Amino acid sequence: MEPYQIRMEILQLKEKREELEKVLMKRRSMVDACLIKRYLGTKHKKRGKPYYYLSWKEEGQKTKLEYVKEFDLYQVKKKTSQWKEFSYAMSKWIKISKAIGKNFRELGKLQIEE
Repeated sequence: MEPYQIRMEILQLKEKREELEKVLMKRRSMVDACLIKRYLGTKHKKRGKPYYYLSWKEEGQKTKLEYVKEFDLYQVKKKTSQWKEFSYAMSKWIKISKAIGKNFRELGKLQIEE
């Protein structure tokens, strides 16, 4: 690839990264957990309506569950979806930043005089 092509790719990646940064900088209330739906009961009879729980890893290994009251369900859903949006944008931001770094290295190598 030619240096000007690499520079153009870097500029495009930087634009994408800036858009993600706007998403990441947005103020929000979130919780680092997943909302799961469970139909508990006995072996012979399952519940008719689901119960919701927050699920998260504690100390990197043990999964914890916390019951979510029906009254709080809307707010909890909102907070968990905000976390999903944030973590997805963060992972894309990291990939783009790595790609920018890789392109800068390639650009540098192309400009070394022998």
